Amino acid sequence: MQRRDFIKASGLGLGALAIPAWGRAIAAEELVSKLDVGLKKRLADTAMTAAKGDGATYCDVRIGRYLRQFVITREDKVQNVVNTESTGVG
Repeated sequence: MQRRDFIKASGLGLGALAIPAWGRAIAAEELVSKLDVGLKKRLADTAMTAAKGDGATYCDVRIGRYLRQFVITREDKVQNVVNTESTGVG
């Protein structure tokens, strides 16, 4: 293997490592889909019930969906496009 080939291969590998490990890879079509409203209501009800059960007089429930898109390029060419999704409740 020549030095140039090694640097190209290792550069792509390091680029892939730079993509965050959290979230899950999704297809582009899923970017426009929405979370189920019933699921969000059940999550919020569960959180509020738990907070009230612990004696809270106030509870604020937030549900977030985070979509990220990574475009990996090299020498003016797109090498890869990665879409990730993660959700959180707080």
